[in-house]
Amino acid sequence: MGNSDLIVDYDELNTMKSHFSKLSKEFNNCGANQGAMADAYGHHRIISAMEEFSDNWDDHRKELMEQMKGTEDHVRKVIRGFEKIDSE
Repeated sequence: MGNSDLIVDYDELNTMKSHFSKLSKEFNNCGANQGAMADAYGHHRIISAMEEFSDNWDDHRKELMEQMKGTEDHVRKVIRGFEKIDSE
């Protein structure tokens, strides 16, 4: 192929992929101890509000994790695509 002005920063792409992977793991782990704090809240209305928040957070957290995993997969495909072009 001819000369190209496109320069692919593989280090940056791999760092981005790694960050999405780490974020996804952190989001997955952050739901583990939400119920353990109920005794510390004291009043039943606070407990109820925090449980409602926790339930909503679980739903949104799962959605965000799916989106991060999808973005990580896209970055991985971009890397493979550019590596394939570079090897030709």
